[in-house]
Amino acid sequence: MSSRIFKIINTALLSVACITLVACKDEVATVGGSAPDLATFDLQGNPVSLQEKQGKPLLLTFWSGACGICVEELSEFQKLQSQYPDNLQILAINIDGESANTEELVTKRNLVLPVVKDQLNITAERYQLKGTPTSFIIDSNGKILNKYEGLIPEEELEVLFKG
Repeated sequence: MSSRIFKIINTALLSVACITLVACKDEVATVGGSAPDLATFDLQGNPVSLQEKQGKPLLLTFWSGACGICVEELSEFQKLQSQYPDNLQILAINIDGESANTEELVTKRNLVLPVVKDQLNITAERYQLKGTPTSFIIDSNGKILNKYEGLIPEEELEVLFKG
């Protein structure tokens, strides 16, 4: 192989590697920073992005079907959102993986709030999830205002939902 062709191939490979590194940069959630995008799907298999939720504050909460307090907290969120429907969006991200029957659990628990699946745990990694429940408050511009590991304190819930 001539050195000219070798250089062209090396340059092309290096360019692809650089583009890949930039496109796959580590997105990490930090309070005060921009919220990383989601790698989630709704229960019908459609992708759901964070951009779809901009324009109104968002409560982004990670949960698992094996976490009883998570399901109870989701029910509380649902109740508060029905009382104060205009102040805060909710997006519940299930982390049980692609083999879990999240739709069955949602139906069984009468959950009507938006639920998506993080099938490959990409979103959980971006948000540095250590356990469930974990919730983030994201402002209308996509900035993370707060992170809660564990249940959100009741007095703070009232403030969040009342606006």
